[in-house]
Amino acid sequence: MRLYEKLYKPIPLAVLLLGIVLFNPLHVPPDYDAKAEEPAVVMEATPVERSPEGAKKYARDILYLFDWDNKTQWECLESLWTKESNWRPDAYNRQHVWQNGKKMNAGGIPQILGLDPDMKVENQVMRGLVYIDSRYGSPCSAWRFWLANFWY
Repeated sequence: MRLYEKLYKPIPLAVLLLGIVLFNPLHVPPDYDAKAEEPAVVMEATPVERSPEGAKKYARDILYLFDWDNKTQWECLESLWTKESNWRPDAYNRQHVWQNGKKMNAGGIPQILGLDPDMKVENQVMRGLVYIDSRYGSPCSAWRFWLANFWY
């Protein structure tokens, strides 16, 4: 065993990036260049309906934030999250997984380990999209991985 393996358990890069993006410790404002003149859908005052239809509409409305606002990427995302949770915000996988010595369950629309199904739909969708972006680069890449492995 190498010395650095004894000192700490390596943290997956995706988890680290997800934490940085979600918690934004430096409070760096996002740079959306071409979409700067459009009002951000994320800042809507009205909450998203807590249903599969509301989640789908919200996800489709914010795909432009990741430059995925085309029919193909939407179809891949729709297929992926239909297989994962059928777009149900309250989805919870009772089958647990041990990760870093902790028992974790997947929850929410994107079925992310440790995600609380009671979290707002907007947060679930954004966390899922950030995960897909950081790990796969696009919904279609994540969908291809899911088709080969039945998880993503």
